[in-house]
Amino acid sequence: MAPLPPTDSSPLFARASHTLRRLLRLRRVDLAIGRRLGRMLSDRQYLALGHLFYFGHWPDYDRPRSLNEHIQAYMLRCRSPLLHIAADKLATREHVARVLGESYLVPLLGAWDDADAVPLKTLPRPCVIKTTVGSGQVWFLRPGVYTDLCQLRLELRRWLGTDFSRLSREWCYRGLPNRVIAEQMLTGEDGQLPADYKFYVIGGAVRFIQVDRGRFGRHTRNLYDADWQLLPARLTLESHAPDPRPPRLDDMLALSLKLAEPFEFLRVDCYVQGERIYVGELTNYPGAGFERFIPHSFALELGRHWRIPLDSAGPGGAATGPDVARPTGLQARAHER
Repeated sequence: MAPLPPTDSSPLFARASHTLRRLLRLRRVDLAIGRRLGRMLSDRQYLALGHLFYFGHWPDYDRPRSLNEHIQAYMLRCRSPLLHIAADKLATREHVARVLGESYLVPLLGAWDDADAVPLKTLPRPCVIKTTVGSGQVWFLRPGVYTDLCQLRLELRRWLGTDFSRLSREWCYRGLPNRVIAEQMLTGEDGQLPADYKFYVIGGAVRFIQVDRGRFGRHTRNLYDADWQLLPARLTLESHAPDPRPPRLDDMLALSLKLAEPFEFLRVDCYVQGERIYVGELTNYPGAGFERFIPHSFALELGRHWRIPLDSAGPGGAATGPDVARPTGLQARAHER
């Protein structure tokens, strides 16, 4: 059977179908309503109320204890331009190339300012389309798989119009120009997407590694320490069978620390294809601080490792107490910019 060509439906049908799909995808209607009602609130009020409703207790952003409180206090407090590097996927690529080299980058097929300028019909497949400023906005184009390009273009327009600095109060996205990019799709020997290894660098060390499976099906997640011991904890999702220790784990640990060195906190996402490591993304505020650690004691344990630089005091987090550390090296110079 010949591969199905990329297809455009009629614009009117595509728009109606796109609207219906968006409504059907609203699994959390209460969250959508809450976000709309919360537009009148300050960032601190919005995050604090969300924290109360989601976790069942009022957060203390002046003296944060759990990792969730620290992430949200960081969102309110830190205004370092470094955050824009991790928030913009093209700037992230430049940072990775400068620190590690271009061989760690997933091949880039193109970047466009306008959704209508993306050559959807002629992009080499398989590829991944995403926006440079945002989260969770990903579309896979596979050979031989039908794609309604009118639907996809409407989705790209919507993505480009989404302001995550207002939607989730994530300051790092504020004022950044949004673009569409296409990257080569990485696949394993089985033709499936490779495992996604996420390294959480807290207080100058990798404190745990998150491994996601079935991200676009039955999504599960395991947590490991830096020695690849499965941790007795979960992060929002159910666990899956233990993962084999990845090749070049020590190299991924080292490069995560190197990329995160100037940052107060950072999550580094890596893929391994054969013996080759690729850096996917850098993340300032995983889940905007709304990922649930089970048990909660693990979130408190992780929070004890966070170090707030002395010159980073501001709204939402006072630089006092045992979590404070004096910035040194690249971190100190970055905060001086």
